[in-house]
Amino acid sequence: MIRIALIVFPIVFLLFLIMRFLKNLQAKRLMEVTEKLKGKNILCITSNSNFFGLESVGMLQVRGNGVLVLTDEELLFSMWTPKKEISIPLKSIKKTEIVKSFLGKTKFRPLLKVVFQNEKNETDSAAWLVSNTNKWQDVLDKVIKNYI
Repeated sequence: MIRIALIVFPIVFLLFLIMRFLKNLQAKRLMEVTEKLKGKNILCITSNSNFFGLESVGMLQVRGNGVLVLTDEELLFSMWTPKKEISIPLKSIKKTEIVKSFLGKTKFRPLLKVVFQNEKNETDSAAWLVSNTNKWQDVLDKVIKNYI
């Protein structure tokens, strides 16, 4: 019994440390993003979105969690780690969709897909797993109709 405890306790403790680190990182990124956007009109925000990638980069790219923010000017994603930001101006967004997978990846839950013109003036898309996907799509669609 003591042997099992000597094996299980360090594993549980390590998992606790990892979870605590991730929660702290999530809070830190959220604070950084809200500070960066101070004075802007934030329409939607989540500190725990799961980025599925950019279509233009292809299937072999880092997917990760981060802060997703919709303002009246842009859709901004700030990944927890590696620290990376993707900003999509609302005027470049062509449409939104709810999809089941993106770039061959799925979590068996609806994803928010955003189709936009990238900085090379090419059609591109990105997708995120967010809670309340329909709400995100509704708010985005209302805001982008001013630009379409």
